[in-house]
Amino acid sequence: MIKAVHIEDEPRNIDLLKSLVQSHCPDISLVGDAKNIPDAIELIEKTKPQLVYLDIELNKGNAFELLESLKDFTFQVIFITAFNEYAVKAFRYNAVDYLLKPISIAELKEATEKAVHKIKQAAGNNNIFEVLKELKFNMGVHKVGLPVTDGVVFINTDEIIRCEAKGSYSAVYLVSKKVITSTKTLKEIEDILTTPNFVRVHNSWIINTRYLKKYYRGKNSYMELEDGSTVTISLRKKSDILSFLKDFE
Repeated sequence: MIKAVHIEDEPRNIDLLKSLVQSHCPDISLVGDAKNIPDAIELIEKTKPQLVYLDIELNKGNAFELLESLKDFTFQVIFITAFNEYAVKAFRYNAVDYLLKPISIAELKEATEKAVHKIKQAAGNNNIFEVLKELKFNMGVHKVGLPVTDGVVFINTDEIIRCEAKGSYSAVYLVSKKVITSTKTLKEIEDILTTPNFVRVHNSWIINTRYLKKYYRGKNSYMELEDGSTVTISLRKKSDILSFLKDFE
């Protein structure tokens, strides 16, 4: 039997995975679970698992902080995440096992079988460290300063849904529905927002693809964001957007 633990901060998800593993993964023995980083470190050091089912977002932390705290770990990892296009792309590229919420039985069985095979073959886990480097940058929370007329406003980039050119100024639309008018041009805003989830789709628009709801095809293609807004895609930028969307076809 392969000894495994589950790191997850939602009790319902803990119970669900336990039930699914018991029913569909006969090679796995779940020996414990933890809801936060300190408890996870203690659990892993105590049980010395061969496999860890690890949710990316944890209470007061994330999977990257946990694994960095453990440093030279030897167990295999199956990451669990709500859909995130950059996480999925990084997992696939680095051949790292992952599950998307809501977890399907077929995907759980496939990911677990791959992990078990790696364990039995004594395969290394360097690919996990590679994906950590990539995701730490792409998915980390970054704070930026936006100059306004009376000072500088500091915000987390994951609060930004879209940015619009307003002449020599820019309007920055936030999840909270607040709009910040910055004295920077959209080009200067683009230089600040360096993570790949921010995409310039038009001379007048930058969007945060984390809030992308739907892409509408056609000669005058456009995107709908989760705040209900729509953003036109310029012909010059259309090839970049189509390249980005290929990962979802």
